[in-house]
Amino acid sequence: MIRTHSLLSPRFALVILTAAVLMGLALAAALSTNTGVRADGHSSGTETLVVTPNEADFVPGTRSSRTSVWIYGSGFNPGQSVLILIADQRGVATDVGALSGIDVAANDEGAFGFEWTFGRFTRTGVGGEGMESVWAVDAGSFDPLASAPLALCNLSGRGEDAEVPSHCSA
Repeated sequence: MIRTHSLLSPRFALVILTAAVLMGLALAAALSTNTGVRADGHSSGTETLVVTPNEADFVPGTRSSRTSVWIYGSGFNPGQSVLILIADQRGVATDVGALSGIDVAANDEGAFGFEWTFGRFTRTGVGGEGMESVWAVDAGSFDPLASAPLALCNLSGRGEDAEVPSHCSA
């Protein structure tokens, strides 16, 4: 009769495997660096975005709107292409620069500005009344660079006794 001895029992193998996985996770956590947006050529680290006025008359469900806001940015790298995004009612990001027919790029001073007329963004199922964030993202990497608030309020189409949302001034 021949006896064989195993140097590695199933229980011991499981303990070794578990220890290796835990050490791998600890090493990965120790070596990972999540610094967010960095000044690495795609961002300067000082980008700002301003939307004015920051509360706009927005009548949802209309075919088209002539209401407009100005969007300004500064602190970007000169010549940097930027997408200006706002989420519609379905959560889909809409490029308002493209809606305005503008390729947004920073000038030699790292700034840009353009007028966004809501136009068809007011159609049913597209834009809606609410407090929204307007985002400036790098056109190449889609890294977020800056954001600004925009209150879309039905100022002219609300009934007299209708409740005004808390994000709207009137």
